[in-house]
Amino acid sequence: MQITQILANLVAEALESAQATGALPAAGEVEIKIERPKLAEHGDFSTSLPLALVRTMRVPPIQIADAIVDAMPQHEMIGSAGSASPGFVNFTLSMRWLQSQVNIVRSLGEKFGAVDSGLGKSVQVEFVSVNPTGPLHVGHARGAVIGSSLANVMEAAGYDVQREYYVNDAGNQMRVFYDTLYSRYMQASGRDEPLPDPAYPGEYLKE
Repeated sequence: MQITQILANLVAEALESAQATGALPAAGEVEIKIERPKLAEHGDFSTSLPLALVRTMRVPPIQIADAIVDAMPQHEMIGSAGSASPGFVNFTLSMRWLQSQVNIVRSLGEKFGAVDSGLGKSVQVEFVSVNPTGPLHVGHARGAVIGSSLANVMEAAGYDVQREYYVNDAGNQMRVFYDTLYSRYMQASGRDEPLPDPAYPGEYLKE
């Protein structure tokens, strides 16, 4: 679970606790947003939830912030929590917790950052799929890099990924390509062979 989601859950729990004890009045549902403060002295993360609750609670936002801080449950991730005017709750992460994350990152290795949001779901990623009748160019290489990277990211998210390179080597286009290539081959052999109609005009068929 992400840090922001953990903090949002803790804020929701603190708000519910403050309302249960009468420290804050009841209020309707409101989205809890956890953001990074613009100034480092305001901590690592912050929420402006008290400002959003002013209209329904009819309580000064700093009072709401104080009540949330007082009711905040203990968590190993939080080093400190405090209120700030006009109505913010600021969080500073625990240094001990941050240090422990280094060992977790090292132990996970390449699996670090993997999530399970796509668990049980299948997805097909088609990439490159070059037209077999045309030349390759740098755009195809770009498509290979992007497509492969996307498939890897989705696998790390738990998806069952099927990679596909669609080989469109059927139909009239292949007949025209074959006839054109045959004519170019005969010409390269010194024979006077006209191009078919229709034909692929590209110079790459001479190379």
